[in-house]
Amino acid sequence: MTDSPLPGGTSLQRLNFSAMKYVDSGNGRMPLISLIAILAISLTINLPGLAVSPMLGHLRDVFHSSELESQLLTSLPNLVMIPVVLIAGKLSTPRWQTAVLTTGLSLFLVAGVASLFAESMGLLIVLGCLCGVGCGLVVPIAAGYISEWFMAKPRQRDLGLKSTTSNTMVIIANVYVGWIAVHNWHAAFAVYLVPLVPLVLVPFMTQKYIRGHRKLTAPAPQTSAAGHAAADDAAPQAGHFQGKESFRLLVALIMLYMILTYCTTSISYYAPFMMEKYGMNTTQVGIVTAAYYLMVAVSGAFVSRLKRFFGRRVVIIGLAIIAAGLVVIGITHSYLLMTFASLATGFAYGIIQPIIYNKTPYIAPNRKLGMTYFGYVLSSNYMAIMMVPFVDSFFRKLFHSTSPGFEFVFSGAVVVLLLIWAIFERDNYVFEVNPLSAAPSAQEVRAADAAESILDKK
Repeated sequence: MTDSPLPGGTSLQRLNFSAMKYVDSGNGRMPLISLIAILAISLTINLPGLAVSPMLGHLRDVFHSSELESQLLTSLPNLVMIPVVLIAGKLSTPRWQTAVLTTGLSLFLVAGVASLFAESMGLLIVLGCLCGVGCGLVVPIAAGYISEWFMAKPRQRDLGLKSTTSNTMVIIANVYVGWIAVHNWHAAFAVYLVPLVPLVLVPFMTQKYIRGHRKLTAPAPQTSAAGHAAADDAAPQAGHFQGKESFRLLVALIMLYMILTYCTTSISYYAPFMMEKYGMNTTQVGIVTAAYYLMVAVSGAFVSRLKRFFGRRVVIIGLAIIAAGLVVIGITHSYLLMTFASLATGFAYGIIQPIIYNKTPYIAPNRKLGMTYFGYVLSSNYMAIMMVPFVDSFFRKLFHSTSPGFEFVFSGAVVVLLLIWAIFERDNYVFEVNPLSAAPSAQEVRAADAAESILDKK
């Protein structure tokens, strides 16, 4: 199957060229509608499990299930996503991108519709896993499209907007679920109908549509008769890390993202149970959870300015803020303090997340491997979400803790260890940030590989 417009085209696709709005792509201009369509994919990528987390305590009471069983509704979909994301990263070549994207969104939507009518925790978990499969297919494409079609500062801007879009959707979902669950928990699963939005916009992000409507300021990479980038994209490229260094940086970036996500996900997993024990309702739980995602979204939208404000050590500063925020949530009984600490944690995480996204394409040895590397890095996000209840349960038993806020304090301590690692490795590419660049440093990736080995020895 290859990318093609819908049969006969659609009235939407026949937009007047002269009336079409464009945005800067770093190498020319891209149709605004294509950027909107690409960002719409990110509406779905944080939804499986996390969207319904504010009502986990309520569902536990409805089905008389254990705390761990109700948490499986969040963790298992993310476990399923891990291998799917890795597979999708390899499948999502230009030839198959639209097919993979459409399949994933359709699976997610079908499972979402079925969830509205489910009557048991077991069926909800199974349908959640099907949502995870569908979401896993689209996750690498959400970031990979931006890396493929945008360069330099526009890429940084749009990866920040990607983070903003995905987390804004979680904010809306958490507030909605926290409010509606009190009246009708079935209706809460309406948030899983969101894949319909990017499905409608798929025609505007096909290879054929974008290549036919973008305006370049430099010649496009040479393409084959099939319309695909030439094999040069698979060769090592200047400005990208190579060999063992590429692998080491990939592992370090994965570890940073996985551990940081694991720690901050405590807010989604444990706020419902901790706040319930303190006599707070699902609406308050939804607001505390949404506060975190609100600031992740806001920070993502302004990441370039925040990088300039905090400077080269922005990652280290962010880790310190996250550690403090998690500890405060764990030790306070105040709803107001929890909300402020959640805002602070989301603010810092929202800066670090797009920085990780920005670095990923440069760690890949060439553009062709960019989508695969995004698959590796993004799969660590879902690995982190999946392992939260199991790791925290182990350490709670190990320390014989009965404190409702144990998981937050423990997560804060783990972030302190990350902070120590970052301080010792502050000049490592993973932790060092060039405030004026979209991503590179490490001496601008070894001065673009020594000016491409002095233009290949001339």
